[in-house]
Formats: sequence, structure tokens, C-alpha cells
Amino acid sequence: MDSRRLVSGLKPLTKKRAVLDLLAAGALWGFGFVATAWALQAFTPAETLVYRFIIASVFGEIIYLIFRGPKFTSLKEEFLRALPAGFFLGSMLLLQTIGLQFTTATKSGFLTCLYVVIVPLLNWILFKQPAGWRSFVLVGVALVGTFILMGANLEGINVGDLWTIACAFIAAAHIIYIGRVSNRLGNAFRFNNFQSIWCLILLTPFLFMQETINTESRDLLPWAGIFILGVASSVVAFYLQIRSQKVLSDSTASMLFLLESPFAAIFGFLILSERLSPLQVSGAFLILIAASLQILWDPSAKTTGMKPE
Repeated sequence: MDSRRLVSGLKPLTKKRAVLDLLAAGALWGFGFVATAWALQAFTPAETLVYRFIIASVFGEIIYLIFRGPKFTSLKEEFLRALPAGFFLGSMLLLQTIGLQFTTATKSGFLTCLYVVIVPLLNWILFKQPAGWRSFVLVGVALVGTFILMGANLEGINVGDLWTIACAFIAAAHIIYIGRVSNRLGNAFRFNNFQSIWCLILLTPFLFMQETINTESRDLLPWAGIFILGVASSVVAFYLQIRSQKVLSDSTASMLFLLESPFAAIFGFLILSERLSPLQVSGAFLILIAASLQILWDPSAKTTGMKPE
């Protein structure tokens, strides 16, 4: 991908390109579950996230300044507009990272993707956007799939699963907020940088609540995981999300985000040797079926054009 185009986004974004962008983001986020598991071998959740967003903030701003140069027009407005996004994103990732201490990357990937049925429900409750009986049916199917994925018994639910389900609700709020402000953004890449900076501000106090702060690891793998999270999952993938939601509706975008769960399962299988039982696989398929039907029944894209960056 051309770096200048990545930052400027001058080429008009079509619906097809937006879909492809989100497929790429899903793959990066799916691998992010593996990268997080690597980072947690040496660092706490707070350390993992703070180091991740230090890398994302610095790396993203360097790229922006190299290709666009200093730009102070509407800087304060854009920075403040990114505050809610940073709050939701930081909270979501903190809950998800805590959950990954107690559950597998594969289960975390599928449970996080419950946001695909939460998004249309929240839009209906908060903004009176239509949500027909089909949405409620799909919520039920997804919840049944979640129950089966966790072993089809309440004893199969561990504390990590509960943290991850809470993460899914915050993820839905993040998707909705991005969808509502995306067409008012001056530059999606810069907005993502500001989002990362707000995440860093939000999460840093949790780091100093620890008795000790670890900045060393004898193994390079945890640092590799943090670097991947900072550059691939944060700078690149979240930029693709913000840009794509200038074109795609919230529901359609959230369905495409669902692909991070099978990517997480594939990478968990290939790299971490994680396994799901046949029963758990059937639960995962129910979640995927619910999401696929949602995107078929809501194939809409935003009618407004993409604002030049």
C-alpha cells in the first residue's frame, strides 16, 4: 500500500474497497489476539496496553508528519472529537486484555464479536433506528451460539469470558460513535493517532497503580507482540476501520469486523495450538451464521460521499 495514499486518503473510497479494507483489518485484529497472548507472557494488561499505544501514537504521528507535515487547522476540534473514541477503545481493550489472562485467544475472538448483534440493538434503543424482528432473532441465535461455545453449561463460563462479553458492549459503542462522526473527520489517519493518544492518557494511570512496572523481557516474543499490536492492530487496522465507516453503515461494518473471530481461531490453532471441541465449533458457527444473515438483511452503505482528506 502506498504510504502517501494511506495518510492522505485522497482517492475516493468505494463500497467494495471499504469491504476489502475491513477484511484486512479483521485479519490484523485476529492476529492481535495471538500478539496479546505473547505480550502477556511477560507484561501485565496495563503494561501491554500502555506500551502498545506509546508505539501507536509515536509511529502514527511520525508517518503523518512525514507525508503531510504540521497542520494546525481544526487541531483542537479534531483532538477533542477523538476523546470519546479513545475512551471507548481504551476501555474495550483493557477489558479484552484482562479477559485474555483467563480465557483462550480463540474464545476471546468469538465472544468479542458479539458486538455485531449489540450494534443494531443499541442504535435502536439510543437513536430510534429501525431494528425489526429479524435483529432480535439473530440476537437469540448469537446468544445460543455463545452459550454453546462456552461449553453449553454455566460452569463453562469463566471470569475471562465475562470480561470479554463486557468488552463486546464497549466495542459496539465504539463502532457506533465512529459511524456517527466519520463523515465529519478532517483526516481519518490523524483521527486514529489522536484516538491512540487518548487511549494512552486513559490507560497510563492503571500502569502506576501497580506495585512495580516491568519494562524488561528476556524473551523477544512479548516485545514482538506489543510492536505488532501497536503498528498493525492500532495504526493500520483502526485507521482502516475509521476510513471504511465513512462509506459503510454501522451494522454492515460490524458484520465485517466479525471476521476477526475466525482469523483469531485460525491463528490460535496454527501458532498457539489452541483447540475447540466439536460442540464449541458448532457454537462458533451459530455466531457466524447470525452475523452473516445480519449483513444479508442489512447490506446498506451510507449515501453521503466521503469527505476529502
